[in-house]
Formats: sequence, C-alpha cells, structure tokens
Amino acid sequence: MERLIIFTDSDSRFMVSITDLKNYTSMDVNKIRMYFETNNFKVDVLKFYELDLTINYSGIFFLYQTSEATGSFYKKYIEDIIYFLEKQGAIVLPKYEYLKAHHNKVYMEMMRTRFSDDLLKTIKSRCFGSWKDALNFETNFPVVVKLASGAGSSGVFLIRNKKDYNKCIKEKGRLIYSDNLRTLVIGFMKNVIKKLKKKISPSSSKYLKNNNPIFSKSIVVQTFIDGLKGDYKVLIFGNRYYTLYRKNRDNDFRASGSGKLYEVAENEHEGLLNFARKITLEINFPILGIDIGYDMKKYHLIEFQMIHIGPYTLQSSNYWHEFHNGKWIRFNGVSDLEEEFSRSIHNFISKND
Repeated sequence: MERLIIFTDSDSRFMVSITDLKNYTSMDVNKIRMYFETNNFKVDVLKFYELDLTINYSGIFFLYQTSEATGSFYKKYIEDIIYFLEKQGAIVLPKYEYLKAHHNKVYMEMMRTRFSDDLLKTIKSRCFGSWKDALNFETNFPVVVKLASGAGSSGVFLIRNKKDYNKCIKEKGRLIYSDNLRTLVIGFMKNVIKKLKKKISPSSSKYLKNNNPIFSKSIVVQTFIDGLKGDYKVLIFGNRYYTLYRKNRDNDFRASGSGKLYEVAENEHEGLLNFARKITLEINFPILGIDIGYDMKKYHLIEFQMIHIGPYTLQSSNYWHEFHNGKWIRFNGVSDLEEEFSRSIHNFISKND
C-alpha cells in the first residue's frame, strides 16, 4: 500500500475551487482523500507545521498547495519544506522546480529557455534582479514589463518608450522594507531630515544614507505581441483539455481580470489544442494552466503554471477534448474538479511507478 500525505494550510484549506462560478473556496479534501483510499493508498492530511521533520519520508507521496499571500513570505516557508522533502527522496507533486515557478515570472521565463520546441519561445524575455539593473537595458519599444511576483495581470505594464520605461521600473520595482510600522515612520522622518541636510550642505551627501533602504522587486521585460484582442485559457488535467477565451479589458492590452469570458469557437479548437499539447511534452506533470495568445498568424505561450491553477475554465465547461489516434475528440459533460484532480495525479503516479 502506497502512502500519501496531503498538506493543507493552517485553516485546513487545499488549493482552490469556484463551484458557484463566483466565490473561491477550498477544494474538498475529503473527496480527494476518499479517491486515493479507494485506490489502495494510506492517506494522511496534515498542516505544514504538523509534519515531523525528524522522520525519513523517502518514497512517500506528497500533495501540497502553495500560498499566494502578498510578499511570498509563507510561500518561501513552503518551498523550504518541499525542497527538503524532495532532497530526502520524497515524491512531491508537483516537484519543487514547478512550485518555484508559481508566481515567479523570472524563473518561469528561465524554464521557457529550456524548452526544446521553438514555437513555445516566440516571446523573448530579459530578467533583472532589480530596477537598477533594468535601467541599463536597451531595447526596442513597445515592451511588456512584469514584476516577478503577482497574480493575474497585477504588476504587468505596456511601455511604449524609454522615458516611460525608466519611470515604470523605478516606481513599480521599488520596495521599502521595515520590521514594523514604528521603525518605518522613524526611518521616514530621518530620511526627510537627511534630505534637508543635503540641500543645505551638498558636500555631505556622500556620507548620508537612507535609514530604510529601498529594495527592488525582480523584473521581467518581454517583447510585446501586437494584435492580441484577448487570450485563451487552457487547463489540462491528465488527458482532458478545457478551454476558454478571454477578451481584453476595455482600452487595455490585458485579458486577465476582464470578466469577458467566452466559449472557444469550434473552428478554433484544433489549432489551439495542438499548440497547448506542445507544452505537455516539455512539462512532466499532468496538471497545467496555460495562457495562450493568437495574433491571427501564430500562437504564443504567454504564461504557464502547475499549481494553484484557477479552476473556472474546468468548472464552467460543459465539455472537454481528448487526443486519440492523432485527432481531437470532444466529450460532452460536466467535470468534477476534485475527481479530475485526483484522477490525473493517480494516473501520473501509476505511469511513473
């Protein structure tokens, strides 16, 4: 009998569901547990902090979620645990590298460079550790600037010239860090005084430093793909593909968060699905969330994730597609998120056993 441990957060939640197609909630952990117990797994459900790190977990399967809290502080804690378990020989699902890429656009772009299929690399990116580094980058405009962390379209900006580029990365990339509000306020006041001193005595400038150092978020600069009126959302659960089209926001180049969601036209399915299938040959995990653009000439891989995927595309769909004997077949029906999640993971474990 195989052993599986499911990690939940401190409120006993696991991943996300949106069964009423409006409000996010937790997936039903008991349904997932029952699925695996029925398939001869011994299942334990633990919060991250309940794990006994003195035990050797080599060969044991772990299903886990990550955190999307601002600052990624708790996510870093989860990354430490998953990395520790993977190095020990545990089978973490997904593997640590795919967790690292979640809400980390810098590492996601680094992963893209390793893809063997050049059709997945039509969007070119440069990654920078700070806004100061990014200031030195000379490029053709327009470009898309992305902050390394951030869900949806937050932290994504279209820049059309060098002046706006410099302004954007300085403003959006800056991050002020302080241990608490009191030291932040005191540091701010000291900095104001130091600025006044610099004006009165410019020669003292080199001796005066900020009390609250200004840090920077990592930054990705990408080529802008013109002609995109929206994008496609494709969710893959094992051999099942679910699709959705999102129109751009009004007077905006971004589709994420627009709320303009549509069923993909029948004549658009084959090309879209063929392109989406390419990434399954690059990513060794059965669950994928992919954003794809189409400029009426070719498809472009915008972003991809392997954990904490927004499930709306699956839960709102009345059909899915599967690839059999060289062609796509449509299956009508409503899918259950927990069942598809569990089935996809179980089949993946069985194939790699």
